[in-house]
Amino acid sequence: MPRWGARRTVTMPRHPEGTLLRHARNAPAIDVETLAPPGGLLIVVPHPDDESFGCGQALASAADAGRTVAIVLLTDGEGSHPHSKRYDRQALAALRASEMHAALRELSPGYDIPVLRLGLPDSRSDPTLVSEAQLDEMVAFATAMNVRAIWSCWAGDPHCDHVSAARIARTLATRTGAHLWSFAVWGRFGERAISDSIAVFADKRYLARKSRAIAAHRSQVTTLIDDDPGGFVMPSAFVDHFIHHPEIFLHDR
Repeated sequence: MPRWGARRTVTMPRHPEGTLLRHARNAPAIDVETLAPPGGLLIVVPHPDDESFGCGQALASAADAGRTVAIVLLTDGEGSHPHSKRYDRQALAALRASEMHAALRELSPGYDIPVLRLGLPDSRSDPTLVSEAQLDEMVAFATAMNVRAIWSCWAGDPHCDHVSAARIARTLATRTGAHLWSFAVWGRFGERAISDSIAVFADKRYLARKSRAIAAHRSQVTTLIDDDPGGFVMPSAFVDHFIHHPEIFLHDR
């Protein structure tokens, strides 16, 4: 998730509202058969936790529907608490990896979702940092799972790592021929232009799983790391919003 404040040009809104949320009120519902045709589903995310906040319900539904789910993780999320003494960047990366593993177990119990980690720098990622060897590895990773759909954060999310995820996902979709969908995380807040078609996914059967998955990211939603006053902690009102609001998907391909 983004690091709000001096290190970012965006500002944490007081309330969950914005252009995309207004459009989502009248957007058509979408089902998992459309989002993820039978076969493999590859989800490209910038940080551990974006899979839970942005598409946790849909991920759980796809797993239950028998899709082979895998994740490409751009960064280890090691920059969320840069001034912590107890959790340096290496320790925080390890913590967040364990949190993501726990979250994925909640979303898809009984199935171990593989994660391909790229190790790009948190809050400073760029597709130009991805080597040709890494791109080939991602394509092979996707091909081996018979990928039919790729999901990623929306390019309209106001965070460089989210934009990088969207651009990498588009490249992978072009290379593999998979359908491409974006899910909005931070781009749902604030005023912005929208050109893509919008659909929403909601299934109350997966609310509890998504809630537990988000809670598994303790470093991001609690004061577990309490020695960095400027570190990121998701406000409780926004945690509640992400749990209960329908997930917003935009069709890119």
